[in-house]
Amino acid sequence: MMRRAWMTYAPVCGLIFGLAFWPAAAKADPAAILNHLQATPASQLDLALAQLGEKVDAAGAAMGFDGFADVEDKDIMIRAYSTTAKPDQASCKKIMDRIKKAGGVDPKTAQADNPASAYASLFSFPGVDESKIDESYAETVDSMIAIMVVIGQTGDGKGMVCQSRLLSTDISYKKE
Repeated sequence: MMRRAWMTYAPVCGLIFGLAFWPAAAKADPAAILNHLQATPASQLDLALAQLGEKVDAAGAAMGFDGFADVEDKDIMIRAYSTTAKPDQASCKKIMDRIKKAGGVDPKTAQADNPASAYASLFSFPGVDESKIDESYAETVDSMIAIMVVIGQTGDGKGMVCQSRLLSTDISYKKE
């Protein structure tokens, strides 16, 4: 009889015991999450750099390179890297040219298709009178953009690094 009672209550006891040690279910409070995220705003620079990095990634998708953008000193740096391209000057120039073309800059002349590149437009925001910041805001942004391409593994002399300004035809190459 005792065994039959235990067999009847064992599953119930196991369920109660299991529930007692089961982690508490998370409260679903989307408003709290959104309020928190909205209380820690990204700057316009953060947003522009994220958009620039996205554009560089999109430009590199078919060519096998990835990229991002950040700030170094007073430069806006586009950094691209490839582990699949051949680490030589020709491959580095090809990636560099692709990045410039994606921004609306002719790599042969270093001239933007418009008064400023498509990249400069990413640093413009509605409601901001840019002329109060700089009379030639977009052109100044273009002059701030530098590009660095890294191909392969550096540090052993087998990788290739090339650098250029967005609005320049000059490219420096270095085996690293």
